[in-house]
Amino acid sequence: MQNWPQTHTIHLAPDYTVDLPLLDIGDGFRIYSFDMTGEAEWNRVAAKELLKKLEPYAFDGIVTVQTKSCGLAQAISANFPRYLELRKSRKSFMIDPKGVTVTSITTHGQQELWIGREKYGHFQGKKLCFLDDVVSTGGTIEAAFALAKEIGVEITVIACVLTEGQVRREYKGVPLVCLDHIPLPGKE
Repeated sequence: MQNWPQTHTIHLAPDYTVDLPLLDIGDGFRIYSFDMTGEAEWNRVAAKELLKKLEPYAFDGIVTVQTKSCGLAQAISANFPRYLELRKSRKSFMIDPKGVTVTSITTHGQQELWIGREKYGHFQGKKLCFLDDVVSTGGTIEAAFALAKEIGVEITVIACVLTEGQVRREYKGVPLVCLDHIPLPGKE
């Protein structure tokens, strides 16, 4: 059994660090918690650094998943007229909604991702950057890939603030850029 430190320091920029607390998210499963919601400065700093890393890649816009990455998507999308936000539930106002099921380590059970044509229609036939706060098992990426195929967009690069558990530079052949890495303590 490993004795994990109670905090883990990450770098959002070379001179900008954040200490993440070690939390039990249920049934003895532990993670270093990174929650960007409401952290305007974290989002601005991370967006600036991710944009530097994304310079070599060509894409027409951003796609992200509601909610934890929305502030980051807003900050990073300053040069785009809009970004695509995959919602975690089907809404009655969605036109021709498309949905997939996803499993994430930070959400108990299965969750769904949905998007309506009133949003995805702007992006059909385009190349997008999938943006997330943390990439761990790849479950959310898989769901985003499936939904992208369903709505007629292509994910050509993945950007995240942190990778967790496994260090990644690509996911199934798609380049992945990130700012830092955190271990995944898991269940002890």
